[in-house]
Amino acid sequence: MSSGQGLFAAQNMMYRHTITIYNEKGTRLAKIKDGVNLKDYDFDEYEDHNYLGGPVEAAFTSDGKYLWVSNYSMVGPGFENEGCDGCMGKSYDPSFLYKINCSNFEIEAVVKVGAVPKFIAISDDDSKLLVSNWTSNDVSVVDLQTEKEVKKVDVGAHPRGMDITKDGKTAFVTIMGSTKLAQIDLETYEVNYITQIGRSPRHLILTDNDSSLLVSMNSGSKVVKYNRFTQEKTTCKTPSGPRSMTLSENEDYLYVVNYFDHSFSKIRTHDMQLIETIATAEKPIGICGNWEESEIWVACYSGKIEVFKDFHLDSLKNGNSIFGIDLSTFWKPRDRKLNSADSVEVGDTSGLEVNPDTLMVNDEPLIKLSSITPKSSIDESASKNADRFKNRRIPESSENCRFFVISGAFSVPENASKQAAELDEKGYQCEIIQGAKLTYVAPLCSDNREDAEAQVKLLKAAEGFSAWILKR
Repeated sequence: MSSGQGLFAAQNMMYRHTITIYNEKGTRLAKIKDGVNLKDYDFDEYEDHNYLGGPVEAAFTSDGKYLWVSNYSMVGPGFENEGCDGCMGKSYDPSFLYKINCSNFEIEAVVKVGAVPKFIAISDDDSKLLVSNWTSNDVSVVDLQTEKEVKKVDVGAHPRGMDITKDGKTAFVTIMGSTKLAQIDLETYEVNYITQIGRSPRHLILTDNDSSLLVSMNSGSKVVKYNRFTQEKTTCKTPSGPRSMTLSENEDYLYVVNYFDHSFSKIRTHDMQLIETIATAEKPIGICGNWEESEIWVACYSGKIEVFKDFHLDSLKNGNSIFGIDLSTFWKPRDRKLNSADSVEVGDTSGLEVNPDTLMVNDEPLIKLSSITPKSSIDESASKNADRFKNRRIPESSENCRFFVISGAFSVPENASKQAAELDEKGYQCEIIQGAKLTYVAPLCSDNREDAEAQVKLLKAAEGFSAWILKR
């Protein structure tokens, strides 16, 4: 989950019993343990004991000062009938939300809610918090002034994703054990349903000034855009298990993780067209954006947070540049000493391959970036003519090259040198280009764009690299 103001939170459930907080560079700022003594928060019905939770989902307040976290269940004396994903009913133990102060990363309040709370939504004015209680089949409404649960609203089995309209009057909830959405009037708590939305709706985002709902169908392998006023539905077919989603800043693109396919997809929202699907580590489960840097952060059950760069978004924001920087001032010959990359505490970095219309895919372990171009987008005839450009190397002096074919961009300069050496062994003469944040490898160049565009396809066919063109 992103605060939108430079903080990122990962909820590590029963696997680590922690919440980890990172800054936008990927440096871990805090590891917050989920243990609390409930007596310290005026819950005297419980023993003087350090109770463990199981952080699932989170939401930041609009000012980014507080992070609210749901705990799957509590472990300790007095909790003897724990809920589960396959459980349903009111007889299971309640659980708790934690309020974390983002200035010192300490838990400063807890709120008792239903059984197996999952998704959290906070109203735009920060007056209400809603959490879907998976096992008890209801939604807890929390008053954020008093920090108390004021209402439980029964919605059916099993509530999961939620969003609240900008005016704070209506909430929509996916009922994952069905084909419907619940619509809750937050003034009267009356519940109505949108039926036949699709199988196992999981996550939901309001868009188009709250007129449309974007809904992922976990069992239906699709994302549906539903107009709540006209009832019109537009469907985008996705790989298996679409779950959590995030919407770009201007709402033009939707990013959704495909849990069973080990990938995530980028969807154009106005016509619900699938733009690209990118491989991830095993079982991607959470996703958010760092829109200032045009990045997509993906949390995977394999124990990784992967960071992806969407160069298309970046070009829309910054024009003919990358990261808002004119790269023509950063050309450096290969034998020049490279600057060290910024260190990243959360993981090693390696192989970033770039394509202007696709995302940067991060592979291992945290900020190893690489892009994937669909096979269908490669000219099938390219492989037959792959040798045609074998003699079109970058000359000893590349001053006459106007269009460089980039085979990779790396956070760690040494990894750029490694890829360049591998390509040079195959007969290329690579140029290394040092940017402000990334180091680029260019095995080919040309004085005209048409030739360079052909080289992009042929490099893919000959070496398996995605590539893009960088103009000097």
